[in-house]
Amino acid sequence: MTIAPAPARADLANQIFDDTPRPLGPISVIGDSVLQGALIYSPTVVSQLAGYGWGPIRAWAGVGVNTRTSGSPNDARAPYRVELWRSQGWDPVDVFVNLGANDSGICNTNIACARTAIMRMVDTIGPGHRIWWPMITRHPVYQHQADTWNAALLEIDAERDDFFTWDWPTVMATGGFQSVDNTHLTPSGYRIRSAMMATEVTADLARARPAGATATLPAPAGDPSVLVPLTSARVLDTRADGPSPVAAGHEVVVDVAAAVPEGTTAVAVYVSATNTTGPGYVTAYECGTVRPTASNANYQAGETRGALTIVPVTTDRTFCLFTHAAADLLADVQGAFVPTGGAEGLRLGPLAAPDRLADTREGGRQNPLVVSAPEGAQALALNVTAVAGAQPGYLVAYPCGDTPPVSATVNYLAGDAVAGAAFVPVGDDGTVCVYSSADTAHVVVDLTATFSPDDGLEFVPAPPTRTIDTRDGTGGWSPIHGAAQTLQARVAPPAAAAVSGTLTINAPLRPGFLTAFGCTARPPTSNVNAPAGATFANFVTTGSPSGELCVYALATGQSIFDTTGWWVAR
Repeated sequence: MTIAPAPARADLANQIFDDTPRPLGPISVIGDSVLQGALIYSPTVVSQLAGYGWGPIRAWAGVGVNTRTSGSPNDARAPYRVELWRSQGWDPVDVFVNLGANDSGICNTNIACARTAIMRMVDTIGPGHRIWWPMITRHPVYQHQADTWNAALLEIDAERDDFFTWDWPTVMATGGFQSVDNTHLTPSGYRIRSAMMATEVTADLARARPAGATATLPAPAGDPSVLVPLTSARVLDTRADGPSPVAAGHEVVVDVAAAVPEGTTAVAVYVSATNTTGPGYVTAYECGTVRPTASNANYQAGETRGALTIVPVTTDRTFCLFTHAAADLLADVQGAFVPTGGAEGLRLGPLAAPDRLADTREGGRQNPLVVSAPEGAQALALNVTAVAGAQPGYLVAYPCGDTPPVSATVNYLAGDAVAGAAFVPVGDDGTVCVYSSADTAHVVVDLTATFSPDDGLEFVPAPPTRTIDTRDGTGGWSPIHGAAQTLQARVAPPAAAAVSGTLTINAPLRPGFLTAFGCTARPPTSNVNAPAGATFANFVTTGSPSGELCVYALATGQSIFDTTGWWVAR
Protein backbone atom coordinates (compact mmCIF):
# COMPACT_ATOMS: atom_id res chain seq x y z
CA MET A 1 0.00 0.00 0.00
CA THR A 2 1.34 3.42 -0.99
CA ILE A 3 -0.12 6.31 0.96
CA ALA A 4 0.97 9.88 0.32
CA PRO A 5 1.43 11.42 3.79
CA ALA A 6 -0.80 14.32 4.76
CA PRO A 7 1.07 17.46 5.77
CA ALA A 8 1.01 18.69 9.35
CA ARG A 9 -0.70 21.92 8.27
CA ALA A 10 -3.25 22.93 5.67
CA ASP A 11 -1.67 23.90 2.36
CA LEU A 12 -3.72 25.23 -0.54
CA ALA A 13 -4.54 21.60 -1.39
CA ASN A 14 -4.01 18.20 0.18
CA GLN A 15 -4.25 14.78 -1.39
CA ILE A 16 -3.97 11.15 -0.36
CA PHE A 17 -3.77 8.14 -2.65
CA ASP A 18 -4.26 4.76 -1.01
CA ASP A 19 -3.69 2.22 -3.80
CA THR A 20 -4.70 -0.92 -1.88
CA PRO A 21 -7.62 -2.82 -3.47
CA ARG A 22 -10.34 -3.74 -0.97
CA PRO A 23 -13.71 -5.53 -1.16
CA LEU A 24 -15.97 -2.48 -1.56
CA GLY A 25 -13.92 -1.24 -4.49
CA PRO A 26 -12.45 2.15 -5.45
CA ILE A 27 -13.84 5.54 -4.50
CA SER A 28 -12.99 9.18 -5.28
CA VAL A 29 -13.06 11.88 -2.60
CA ILE A 30 -13.13 15.53 -3.76
CA GLY A 31 -13.77 18.64 -1.68
CA ASP A 32 -12.98 22.19 -0.65
CA SER A 33 -11.31 23.51 2.50
CA VAL A 34 -14.14 22.09 4.62
CA LEU A 35 -12.89 18.63 3.69
CA GLN A 36 -9.19 19.44 4.03
CA GLY A 37 -9.11 18.75 7.74
CA ALA A 38 -10.44 15.26 7.05
CA LEU A 39 -7.29 14.65 4.96
CA ILE A 40 -4.91 16.22 7.49
CA TYR A 41 -5.91 14.98 10.93
CA SER A 42 -5.44 11.28 11.56
CA PRO A 43 -7.36 9.02 11.46
CA THR A 44 -8.27 10.64 8.15
CA VAL A 45 -11.45 10.04 6.23
CA VAL A 46 -9.35 7.93 3.86
CA SER A 47 -8.25 5.56 6.62
CA GLN A 48 -11.82 5.43 7.94
CA LEU A 49 -13.13 4.50 4.49
CA ALA A 50 -10.39 1.89 4.18
CA GLY A 51 -11.54 0.42 7.48
CA TYR A 52 -14.95 -0.24 5.97
CA GLY A 53 -13.36 -1.98 2.99
CA TRP A 54 -13.09 0.78 0.38
CA GLY A 55 -10.02 0.87 -1.81
CA PRO A 56 -8.16 2.07 -3.73
CA ILE A 57 -9.03 5.59 -2.56
CA ARG A 58 -7.99 8.82 -4.25
CA ALA A 59 -8.73 11.96 -2.22
CA TRP A 60 -8.09 15.63 -2.96
CA ALA A 61 -9.33 18.81 -1.26
CA GLY A 62 -8.24 22.44 -1.42
CA VAL A 63 -8.91 26.02 -0.48
CA GLY A 64 -11.42 27.78 -2.74
CA VAL A 65 -12.40 24.65 -4.68
CA ASN A 66 -15.74 25.02 -6.43
CA THR A 67 -17.98 23.42 -9.06
CA ARG A 68 -17.17 25.87 -11.86
CA THR A 69 -16.03 24.66 -15.27
CA SER A 70 -14.43 28.00 -16.23
CA GLY A 71 -13.43 31.33 -14.73
CA SER A 72 -11.21 29.80 -12.04
CA PRO A 73 -7.72 28.27 -12.04
CA ASN A 74 -7.69 24.56 -12.83
CA ASP A 75 -6.70 23.66 -9.27
CA ALA A 76 -9.82 25.40 -7.95
CA ARG A 77 -12.24 23.63 -10.28
CA ALA A 78 -13.50 20.25 -9.04
CA PRO A 79 -14.87 19.25 -12.48
CA TYR A 80 -11.36 19.70 -13.90
CA ARG A 81 -10.04 17.31 -11.21
CA VAL A 82 -12.61 14.66 -12.24
CA GLU A 83 -11.61 15.01 -15.90
CA LEU A 84 -7.89 14.94 -15.08
CA TRP A 85 -8.23 11.74 -13.07
CA ARG A 86 -10.36 10.19 -15.81
CA SER A 87 -7.65 10.98 -18.35
CA GLN A 88 -5.22 9.15 -16.06
CA GLY A 89 -7.45 6.04 -15.99
CA TRP A 90 -9.08 6.75 -12.63
CA ASP A 91 -12.90 6.72 -12.85
CA PRO A 92 -14.56 4.71 -10.04
CA VAL A 93 -18.31 4.27 -9.83
CA ASP A 94 -18.51 5.82 -6.35
CA VAL A 95 -17.69 9.49 -5.78
CA PHE A 96 -17.72 11.42 -2.47
CA VAL A 97 -18.10 15.18 -3.06
CA ASN A 98 -17.88 17.83 -0.32
CA LEU A 99 -18.41 21.20 -2.04
CA GLY A 100 -20.63 24.24 -1.62
CA ALA A 101 -19.04 26.67 0.83
CA ASN A 102 -17.59 28.66 -2.08
CA ASP A 103 -20.41 28.26 -4.64
CA SER A 104 -23.23 29.10 -2.21
CA GLY A 105 -21.91 32.63 -1.77
CA ILE A 106 -22.36 33.26 -5.48
CA CYS A 107 -25.86 31.77 -5.63
CA ASN A 108 -27.02 33.52 -2.45
CA THR A 109 -30.78 32.69 -2.25
CA ASN A 110 -31.17 31.61 -5.87
CA ILE A 111 -32.01 27.91 -5.71
CA ALA A 112 -31.88 27.56 -9.50
CA CYS A 113 -28.30 28.85 -9.38
CA ALA A 114 -27.45 26.32 -6.65
CA ARG A 115 -28.97 23.49 -8.67
CA THR A 116 -26.98 24.53 -11.74
CA ALA A 117 -23.77 24.62 -9.72
CA ILE A 118 -24.36 21.17 -8.23
CA MET A 119 -25.38 19.66 -11.57
CA ARG A 120 -22.17 20.93 -13.21
CA MET A 121 -20.32 18.50 -10.98
CA VAL A 122 -22.92 15.74 -11.33
CA ASP A 123 -22.87 16.00 -15.13
CA THR A 124 -19.07 15.96 -15.22
CA ILE A 125 -19.01 12.80 -13.12
CA GLY A 126 -21.58 11.44 -15.54
CA PRO A 127 -24.06 8.57 -15.67
CA GLY A 128 -23.20 5.18 -14.27
CA HIS A 129 -21.83 6.65 -11.04
CA ARG A 130 -23.13 7.06 -7.49
CA ILE A 131 -22.52 10.39 -5.75
CA TRP A 132 -22.51 11.12 -2.00
CA TRP A 133 -22.66 14.85 -1.17
CA PRO A 134 -23.21 16.18 2.38
CA MET A 135 -25.09 19.39 3.12
CA ILE A 136 -23.05 22.41 4.15
CA THR A 137 -22.83 24.86 7.05
CA ARG A 138 -21.85 28.52 6.87
CA HIS A 139 -21.26 31.38 9.29
CA PRO A 140 -24.64 32.51 10.75
CA VAL A 141 -24.40 35.72 8.69
CA TYR A 142 -24.57 33.52 5.57
CA GLN A 143 -27.10 31.01 6.81
CA HIS A 144 -29.49 31.91 3.99
CA GLN A 145 -26.84 30.86 1.48
CA ALA A 146 -26.33 27.49 3.17
CA ASP A 147 -30.10 26.94 3.38
CA THR A 148 -30.50 27.57 -0.35
CA TRP A 149 -27.64 25.25 -1.27
CA ASN A 150 -28.94 22.50 1.02
CA ALA A 151 -32.44 22.82 -0.40
CA ALA A 152 -31.00 22.24 -3.87
CA LEU A 153 -29.12 19.16 -2.64
CA LEU A 154 -32.34 17.76 -1.17
CA GLU A 155 -34.23 18.37 -4.41
CA ILE A 156 -31.62 16.53 -6.46
CA ASP A 157 -31.49 13.70 -3.91
CA ALA A 158 -35.26 13.26 -4.22
CA GLU A 159 -35.09 13.20 -8.02
CA ARG A 160 -32.25 10.74 -8.53
CA ASP A 161 -31.50 7.23 -7.30
CA ASP A 162 -27.75 7.72 -7.84
CA PHE A 163 -27.38 10.78 -5.60
CA PHE A 164 -27.29 10.83 -1.80
CA THR A 165 -27.02 13.66 0.69
CA TRP A 166 -26.47 13.80 4.47
CA ASP A 167 -27.88 16.27 6.97
CA TRP A 168 -24.55 17.45 8.34
CA PRO A 169 -25.96 20.77 9.66
CA THR A 170 -28.24 18.93 12.11
CA VAL A 171 -25.44 16.60 13.17
CA MET A 172 -23.10 19.54 13.74
CA ALA A 173 -25.71 21.54 15.67
CA THR A 174 -26.55 18.66 17.99
CA GLY A 175 -23.15 16.98 18.27
CA GLY A 176 -21.22 19.55 20.28
CA PHE A 177 -18.77 20.38 17.48
CA GLN A 178 -16.61 23.50 17.98
CA SER A 179 -16.07 25.93 15.12
CA VAL A 180 -15.03 29.59 14.90
CA ASP A 181 -16.96 30.12 11.65
CA ASN A 182 -19.62 27.38 11.81
CA THR A 183 -17.91 25.87 8.77
CA HIS A 184 -14.44 24.54 9.64
CA LEU A 185 -13.78 22.34 12.68
CA THR A 186 -11.15 21.71 15.31
CA PRO A 187 -8.80 18.73 14.80
CA SER A 188 -10.87 16.57 17.17
CA GLY A 189 -14.03 17.63 15.36
CA TYR A 190 -12.56 16.66 12.00
CA ARG A 191 -11.62 13.23 13.36
CA ILE A 192 -15.16 12.60 14.58
CA ARG A 193 -16.66 13.89 11.34
CA SER A 194 -14.33 11.68 9.27
CA ALA A 195 -15.59 8.59 11.09
CA MET A 196 -19.21 9.69 10.66
CA MET A 197 -18.78 10.41 6.96
CA ALA A 198 -17.13 7.05 6.31
CA THR A 199 -20.10 5.32 7.95
CA GLU A 200 -22.67 7.37 6.02
CA VAL A 201 -20.87 6.94 2.70
CA THR A 202 -20.77 3.18 3.23
CA ALA A 203 -24.41 3.07 4.33
CA ASP A 204 -25.49 4.84 1.12
CA LEU A 205 -23.09 3.62 -1.54
CA ALA A 206 -21.85 0.13 -0.62
CA ARG A 207 -23.37 -2.70 -2.65
CA ALA A 208 -23.12 -6.47 -2.92
CA ARG A 209 -21.66 -7.82 -6.12
CA PRO A 210 -21.72 -11.32 -7.65
CA ALA A 211 -19.08 -13.40 -5.91
CA GLY A 212 -19.04 -16.77 -7.59
CA ALA A 213 -21.04 -19.95 -7.40
CA THR A 214 -24.14 -20.62 -5.33
CA ALA A 215 -23.88 -22.54 -2.08
CA THR A 216 -23.80 -26.32 -1.84
CA LEU A 217 -27.30 -27.43 -0.90
CA PRO A 218 -27.98 -29.93 1.89
CA ALA A 219 -29.19 -33.46 1.26
CA PRO A 220 -32.67 -34.32 2.57
CA ALA A 221 -32.76 -35.56 6.16
CA GLY A 222 -36.02 -37.47 5.65
CA ASP A 223 -38.89 -38.19 3.32
CA PRO A 224 -41.54 -35.59 2.41
CA SER A 225 -43.65 -35.01 5.51
CA VAL A 226 -46.84 -33.38 6.69
CA LEU A 227 -47.24 -31.14 9.71
CA VAL A 228 -48.96 -32.29 12.87
CA PRO A 229 -49.60 -28.92 14.61
CA LEU A 230 -49.28 -28.78 18.39
CA THR A 231 -50.23 -26.17 20.92
CA SER A 232 -46.87 -24.72 21.95
CA ALA A 233 -45.40 -26.79 24.80
CA ARG A 234 -42.15 -26.39 26.73
CA VAL A 235 -39.92 -29.45 26.47
CA LEU A 236 -36.70 -27.97 27.88
CA ASP A 237 -35.90 -25.38 30.55
CA THR A 238 -32.42 -25.78 32.00
CA ARG A 239 -33.29 -23.35 34.79
CA ALA A 240 -35.50 -26.10 36.22
CA ASP A 241 -34.13 -29.26 34.63
CA GLY A 242 -30.40 -28.44 34.57
CA PRO A 243 -27.66 -28.09 33.82
CA SER A 244 -27.95 -24.41 34.74
CA PRO A 245 -26.39 -22.63 33.04
CA VAL A 246 -25.26 -24.66 30.06
CA ALA A 247 -21.52 -24.08 29.76
CA ALA A 248 -20.15 -22.08 26.86
CA GLY A 249 -19.48 -24.25 23.83
CA HIS A 250 -21.65 -27.11 25.09
CA GLU A 251 -24.97 -28.62 24.11
CA VAL A 252 -27.87 -30.36 25.78
CA VAL A 253 -30.02 -33.18 24.46
CA VAL A 254 -33.68 -32.25 24.07
CA ASP A 255 -36.10 -35.18 24.32
CA VAL A 256 -39.42 -34.53 22.57
CA ALA A 257 -40.73 -38.11 22.61
CA ALA A 258 -43.51 -37.28 25.06
CA ALA A 259 -44.68 -34.31 22.98
CA VAL A 260 -44.68 -35.59 19.38
CA PRO A 261 -46.06 -38.67 17.59
CA GLU A 262 -44.04 -41.79 16.83
CA GLY A 263 -42.38 -41.62 13.45
CA THR A 264 -41.62 -37.89 13.76
CA THR A 265 -38.60 -37.00 11.63
CA ALA A 266 -38.40 -33.27 12.42
CA VAL A 267 -39.96 -30.75 14.81
CA ALA A 268 -40.88 -27.09 14.64
CA VAL A 269 -39.48 -25.68 17.86
CA TYR A 270 -38.88 -22.24 19.36
CA VAL A 271 -35.38 -22.28 20.88
CA SER A 272 -34.17 -19.53 23.18
CA ALA A 273 -31.41 -18.53 25.56
CA THR A 274 -31.75 -16.58 28.80
CA ASN A 275 -29.41 -15.57 31.64
CA THR A 276 -26.79 -15.13 28.94
CA THR A 277 -23.25 -14.33 30.07
CA GLY A 278 -21.89 -12.88 26.84
CA PRO A 279 -22.60 -12.43 23.15
CA GLY A 280 -23.37 -15.62 21.29
CA TYR A 281 -25.92 -17.79 19.56
CA VAL A 282 -27.86 -21.04 19.84
CA THR A 283 -27.95 -23.80 17.23
CA ALA A 284 -30.39 -26.71 17.04
CA TYR A 285 -29.34 -29.82 15.13
CA GLU A 286 -29.81 -33.58 14.99
CA CYS A 287 -27.79 -35.30 17.68
CA GLY A 288 -25.07 -37.56 16.29
CA THR A 289 -24.42 -35.36 13.26
CA VAL A 290 -21.75 -32.72 12.84
CA ARG A 291 -22.90 -29.46 14.38
CA PRO A 292 -23.57 -27.04 11.51
CA THR A 293 -22.15 -23.53 11.17
CA ALA A 294 -25.73 -22.26 11.08
CA SER A 295 -27.34 -20.45 14.00
CA ASN A 296 -30.97 -20.06 15.05
CA ALA A 297 -30.97 -17.13 17.51
CA ASN A 298 -28.39 -14.53 18.50
CA TYR A 299 -28.02 -12.83 21.89
CA GLN A 300 -25.96 -10.36 23.89
CA ALA A 301 -25.07 -10.64 27.58
CA GLY A 302 -28.09 -10.36 29.84
CA GLU A 303 -30.66 -10.83 27.07
CA THR A 304 -33.41 -13.36 26.46
CA ARG A 305 -33.62 -14.12 22.74
CA GLY A 306 -35.06 -16.92 20.66
CA ALA A 307 -36.42 -17.98 17.29
CA LEU A 308 -38.39 -20.75 15.64
CA THR A 309 -36.62 -23.41 13.62
CA ILE A 310 -37.32 -26.81 12.09
CA VAL A 311 -34.78 -29.40 13.18
CA PRO A 312 -34.46 -33.10 12.26
CA VAL A 313 -34.71 -35.51 15.20
CA THR A 314 -33.16 -38.89 15.85
CA THR A 315 -35.13 -42.12 15.75
CA ASP A 316 -35.68 -41.81 19.51
CA ARG A 317 -37.03 -38.29 18.94
CA THR A 318 -34.24 -36.12 20.33
CA PHE A 319 -32.23 -33.18 19.04
CA CYS A 320 -29.28 -31.23 20.41
CA LEU A 321 -29.18 -27.55 21.37
CA PHE A 322 -25.80 -25.76 21.46
CA THR A 323 -24.93 -22.43 23.06
CA HIS A 324 -21.89 -20.34 22.18
CA ALA A 325 -21.78 -18.52 25.55
CA ALA A 326 -22.89 -19.84 28.93
CA ALA A 327 -26.67 -19.50 29.19
CA ASP A 328 -29.86 -21.23 30.20
CA LEU A 329 -31.62 -22.85 27.24
CA LEU A 330 -35.33 -23.33 26.54
CA ALA A 331 -37.23 -25.18 23.82
CA ASP A 332 -40.95 -24.96 23.00
CA VAL A 333 -42.32 -27.45 20.46
CA GLN A 334 -44.93 -26.10 18.02
CA GLY A 335 -45.33 -28.99 15.60
CA ALA A 336 -44.11 -32.36 14.37
CA PHE A 337 -43.34 -33.52 10.85
CA VAL A 338 -44.32 -37.07 10.02
CA PRO A 339 -43.67 -38.83 6.69
CA THR A 340 -46.64 -38.72 4.37
CA GLY A 341 -47.32 -42.45 4.12
CA GLY A 342 -50.62 -42.88 5.94
CA ALA A 343 -50.05 -39.92 8.25
CA GLU A 344 -52.86 -37.56 9.08
CA GLY A 345 -51.29 -34.17 8.84
CA LEU A 346 -51.45 -30.81 7.15
CA ARG A 347 -49.91 -29.44 3.99
CA LEU A 348 -48.58 -25.95 3.36
CA GLY A 349 -50.47 -23.39 1.31
CA PRO A 350 -48.04 -20.47 0.78
CA LEU A 351 -49.42 -17.00 0.11
CA ALA A 352 -48.39 -14.82 -2.82
CA ALA A 353 -47.61 -12.11 -0.26
CA PRO A 354 -47.94 -11.88 3.55
CA ASP A 355 -51.36 -10.75 4.77
CA ARG A 356 -51.45 -8.41 7.77
CA LEU A 357 -54.10 -9.78 10.10
CA ALA A 358 -53.69 -7.30 12.95
CA ASP A 359 -51.70 -4.27 14.09
CA THR A 360 -52.59 -2.90 17.52
CA ARG A 361 -50.87 0.39 16.69
CA GLU A 362 -53.89 1.02 14.49
CA GLY A 363 -56.64 -0.98 16.16
CA GLY A 364 -55.69 -0.54 19.80
CA ARG A 365 -54.15 -2.97 22.27
CA GLN A 366 -55.92 -6.20 23.21
CA ASN A 367 -54.60 -8.95 25.43
CA PRO A 368 -55.00 -11.53 24.17
CA LEU A 369 -55.21 -10.30 20.60
CA VAL A 370 -57.68 -12.38 18.58
CA VAL A 371 -57.20 -12.89 14.83
CA SER A 372 -59.39 -14.85 12.43
CA ALA A 373 -57.98 -17.61 10.25
CA PRO A 374 -58.91 -18.02 6.57
CA GLU A 375 -61.73 -20.46 5.97
CA GLY A 376 -60.55 -24.05 5.81
CA ALA A 377 -57.18 -23.43 7.50
CA GLN A 378 -56.42 -25.74 10.43
CA ALA A 379 -53.09 -24.12 11.29
CA LEU A 380 -51.32 -20.89 10.37
CA ALA A 381 -47.74 -19.85 9.68
CA LEU A 382 -47.47 -16.44 11.29
CA ASN A 383 -44.90 -13.73 11.77
CA VAL A 384 -45.63 -12.08 15.11
CA THR A 385 -43.88 -8.80 16.00
CA ALA A 386 -43.62 -7.06 19.36
CA VAL A 387 -43.20 -3.30 19.07
CA ALA A 388 -42.03 -0.76 21.66
CA GLY A 389 -42.92 -2.49 24.88
CA ALA A 390 -42.13 -0.43 27.98
CA GLN A 391 -40.53 -3.43 29.69
CA PRO A 392 -39.13 -6.81 28.66
CA GLY A 393 -41.60 -9.59 27.96
CA TYR A 394 -42.77 -12.23 25.56
CA LEU A 395 -45.58 -13.04 23.14
CA VAL A 396 -47.11 -16.48 22.67
CA ALA A 397 -49.50 -17.50 19.89
CA TYR A 398 -51.98 -20.31 20.54
CA PRO A 399 -55.44 -21.55 19.49
CA CYS A 400 -58.16 -19.41 21.06
CA GLY A 401 -60.18 -21.34 23.61
CA ASP A 402 -57.03 -22.71 25.26
CA THR A 403 -55.23 -21.21 28.25
CA PRO A 404 -52.09 -19.28 27.20
CA PRO A 405 -49.32 -21.90 27.31
CA VAL A 406 -46.14 -21.56 29.35
CA SER A 407 -43.96 -21.02 26.29
CA ALA A 408 -42.96 -18.24 23.90
CA THR A 409 -43.31 -17.21 20.28
CA VAL A 410 -41.07 -14.15 20.58
CA ASN A 411 -39.05 -12.58 23.41
CA TYR A 412 -38.52 -8.83 23.47
CA LEU A 413 -36.70 -6.16 25.43
CA ALA A 414 -37.97 -2.70 26.28
CA GLY A 415 -38.29 -0.59 23.14
CA ASP A 416 -37.68 -3.50 20.78
CA ALA A 417 -39.26 -4.10 17.41
CA VAL A 418 -38.60 -7.83 17.17
CA ALA A 419 -40.39 -10.55 15.20
CA GLY A 420 -40.88 -14.26 15.71
CA ALA A 421 -42.29 -16.85 13.34
CA ALA A 422 -44.75 -19.47 14.59
CA PHE A 423 -46.78 -22.47 13.45
CA VAL A 424 -50.10 -22.22 15.32
CA PRO A 425 -53.17 -24.50 15.37
CA VAL A 426 -56.48 -22.75 14.72
CA GLY A 427 -59.02 -22.84 17.55
CA ASP A 428 -62.44 -24.47 17.24
CA ASP A 429 -63.97 -21.05 16.55
CA GLY A 430 -61.57 -20.38 13.66
CA THR A 431 -59.31 -17.96 15.56
CA VAL A 432 -55.77 -17.68 16.89
CA CYS A 433 -54.84 -15.70 20.01
CA VAL A 434 -51.62 -13.82 20.81
CA TYR A 435 -50.96 -13.20 24.51
CA SER A 436 -48.45 -10.59 25.71
CA SER A 437 -46.82 -10.84 29.11
CA ALA A 438 -46.58 -7.02 29.12
CA ASP A 439 -49.67 -4.98 28.23
CA THR A 440 -47.55 -2.08 26.96
CA ALA A 441 -46.26 -3.89 23.86
CA HIS A 442 -47.96 -3.42 20.52
CA VAL A 443 -48.48 -6.56 18.47
CA VAL A 444 -48.35 -7.00 14.68
CA VAL A 445 -49.50 -10.29 13.14
CA ASP A 446 -48.74 -11.23 9.52
CA LEU A 447 -50.04 -14.41 7.92
CA THR A 448 -47.41 -16.04 5.69
CA ALA A 449 -49.04 -19.40 4.91
CA THR A 450 -51.90 -21.69 5.85
CA PHE A 451 -52.03 -25.41 6.58
CA SER A 452 -54.86 -27.75 5.58
CA PRO A 453 -55.27 -31.50 5.04
CA ASP A 454 -56.07 -31.13 1.36
CA ASP A 455 -53.96 -29.92 -1.55
CA GLY A 456 -50.70 -28.26 -0.62
CA LEU A 457 -46.98 -28.73 -0.20
CA GLU A 458 -45.13 -31.31 1.87
CA PHE A 459 -41.98 -30.62 3.84
CA VAL A 460 -38.56 -32.13 3.14
CA PRO A 461 -36.39 -31.72 6.26
CA ALA A 462 -32.68 -31.00 5.91
CA PRO A 463 -29.74 -30.37 8.24
CA PRO A 464 -29.35 -26.61 8.83
CA THR A 465 -27.10 -25.37 6.02
CA ARG A 466 -25.82 -21.87 5.30
CA THR A 467 -26.86 -20.91 1.78
CA ILE A 468 -26.45 -17.10 1.91
CA ASP A 469 -23.77 -15.17 3.79
CA THR A 470 -22.68 -11.84 2.33
CA ARG A 471 -19.73 -11.71 4.74
CA ASP A 472 -17.87 -14.46 2.87
CA GLY A 473 -19.72 -14.76 -0.45
CA THR A 474 -21.70 -17.90 0.39
CA GLY A 475 -24.61 -17.95 -2.02
CA GLY A 476 -22.81 -15.82 -4.58
CA TRP A 477 -22.95 -12.28 -3.11
CA SER A 478 -20.41 -10.16 -1.21
CA PRO A 479 -18.93 -8.13 0.48
CA ILE A 480 -22.00 -6.43 2.02
CA HIS A 481 -25.75 -6.17 1.40
CA GLY A 482 -26.49 -2.64 0.24
CA ALA A 483 -29.41 -0.47 1.29
CA ALA A 484 -32.53 -1.06 -0.84
CA GLN A 485 -30.73 -3.87 -2.66
CA THR A 486 -32.37 -7.22 -3.42
CA LEU A 487 -30.17 -10.32 -3.66
CA GLN A 488 -31.28 -13.53 -5.38
CA ALA A 489 -29.75 -16.90 -4.54
CA ARG A 490 -30.50 -20.60 -4.78
CA VAL A 491 -31.31 -21.97 -1.32
CA ALA A 492 -33.18 -25.21 -2.19
CA PRO A 493 -33.32 -27.75 -5.04
CA PRO A 494 -35.15 -26.88 -8.29
CA ALA A 495 -38.11 -29.07 -7.27
CA ALA A 496 -38.86 -26.80 -4.30
CA ALA A 497 -41.89 -24.53 -4.35
CA ALA A 498 -41.22 -22.99 -0.93
CA VAL A 499 -38.38 -22.94 1.59
CA SER A 500 -37.96 -22.69 5.35
CA GLY A 501 -34.91 -21.37 7.14
CA THR A 502 -33.36 -18.84 9.49
CA LEU A 503 -32.86 -15.30 8.18
CA THR A 504 -30.29 -13.19 10.06
CA ILE A 505 -29.57 -9.48 9.82
CA ASN A 506 -26.05 -8.71 11.03
CA ALA A 507 -24.63 -5.29 11.99
CA PRO A 508 -26.69 -2.95 9.80
CA LEU A 509 -25.16 0.52 9.62
CA ARG A 510 -28.57 2.06 10.30
CA PRO A 511 -31.74 0.59 11.85
CA GLY A 512 -33.13 -1.78 9.26
CA PHE A 513 -34.89 -4.98 8.28
CA LEU A 514 -34.73 -7.86 5.85
CA THR A 515 -37.57 -9.25 3.76
CA ALA A 516 -37.33 -12.73 2.20
CA PHE A 517 -39.67 -13.59 -0.66
CA GLY A 518 -40.04 -15.77 -3.72
CA CYS A 519 -38.56 -13.30 -6.21
CA THR A 520 -41.91 -12.01 -7.44
CA ALA A 521 -43.25 -8.64 -6.23
CA ARG A 522 -41.59 -7.70 -2.92
CA PRO A 523 -44.16 -7.69 -0.11
CA PRO A 524 -44.59 -4.55 2.06
CA THR A 525 -43.62 -6.44 5.23
CA SER A 526 -40.43 -7.46 7.01
CA ASN A 527 -39.17 -10.75 8.42
CA VAL A 528 -36.47 -9.59 10.81
CA ASN A 529 -35.67 -6.14 12.25
CA ALA A 530 -32.57 -4.84 14.01
CA PRO A 531 -31.18 -1.57 15.37
CA ALA A 532 -27.86 -0.33 14.00
CA GLY A 533 -24.99 -2.66 14.83
CA ALA A 534 -27.11 -5.49 16.23
CA THR A 535 -27.65 -9.08 15.10
CA PHE A 536 -31.16 -10.55 15.02
CA ALA A 537 -32.58 -13.73 13.48
CA ASN A 538 -36.04 -14.98 12.62
CA PHE A 539 -37.44 -18.07 10.97
CA VAL A 540 -38.94 -17.73 7.49
CA THR A 541 -41.27 -19.93 5.46
CA THR A 542 -41.94 -18.45 2.06
CA GLY A 543 -42.56 -19.33 -1.57
CA SER A 544 -39.32 -20.17 -3.38
CA PRO A 545 -40.08 -21.17 -6.98
CA SER A 546 -37.37 -23.53 -8.26
CA GLY A 547 -35.52 -23.09 -4.98
CA GLU A 548 -34.69 -19.41 -5.56
CA LEU A 549 -34.99 -16.88 -2.73
CA CYS A 550 -34.78 -13.08 -2.84
CA VAL A 551 -33.72 -11.03 0.18
CA TYR A 552 -34.28 -7.26 0.37
CA ALA A 553 -32.39 -5.05 2.85
CA LEU A 554 -33.62 -1.67 4.03
CA ALA A 555 -30.20 -0.73 5.45
CA THR A 556 -26.66 -1.65 4.47
CA GLY A 557 -25.35 -4.59 6.50
CA GLN A 558 -24.75 -8.33 6.31
CA SER A 559 -27.42 -10.88 5.43
CA ILE A 560 -27.41 -14.60 6.25
CA PHE A 561 -29.82 -17.42 5.43
CA ASP A 562 -29.64 -20.98 6.77
CA THR A 563 -31.84 -23.48 4.94
CA THR A 564 -33.58 -26.02 7.19
CA GLY A 565 -35.78 -27.63 4.56
CA TRP A 566 -38.04 -27.04 1.58
CA TRP A 567 -41.58 -27.74 0.44
CA VAL A 568 -42.56 -29.79 -2.61
CA ALA A 569 -45.76 -30.64 -4.44
CA ARG A 570 -46.80 -34.31 -4.25
